[in-house]
Amino acid sequence: MKTRFARVAACAAISVGIGGAAASAVLQGAPRYTVAQATEKPEKTTGQGEGVVRAVDADERRIMITHGPVSGPLEMSPMTMAFRVAPNVDLSSLSKGMKIKFTISRDAKGLYVIEDVRPEKP
Repeated sequence: MKTRFARVAACAAISVGIGGAAASAVLQGAPRYTVAQATEKPEKTTGQGEGVVRAVDADERRIMITHGPVSGPLEMSPMTMAFRVAPNVDLSSLSKGMKIKFTISRDAKGLYVIEDVRPEKP
């Protein structure tokens, strides 16, 4: 009996004092913890670059590009890298050695995707 009284007294003291709403929720059977949820979808981070096509893999929807620095919010150092390509990009117009300008994005998972490719005009 003493233990039960002590628990009730402690809960009452917490709900009146520092615990307030949290202690009340526990006493009423509500979950103890609240999970924060994102209210908005994270936006893609994009950047623009120029480079040379080294290889095109239409089956896997990937292109390998040797590119200079990528500008914009998505900054990237010069390198040669294979990138996934968005479904709306026409790979049939690309060939090895072609100079291009491109838009690249990075999604919430951190994956890079070529969103747009334009042949560079001489």
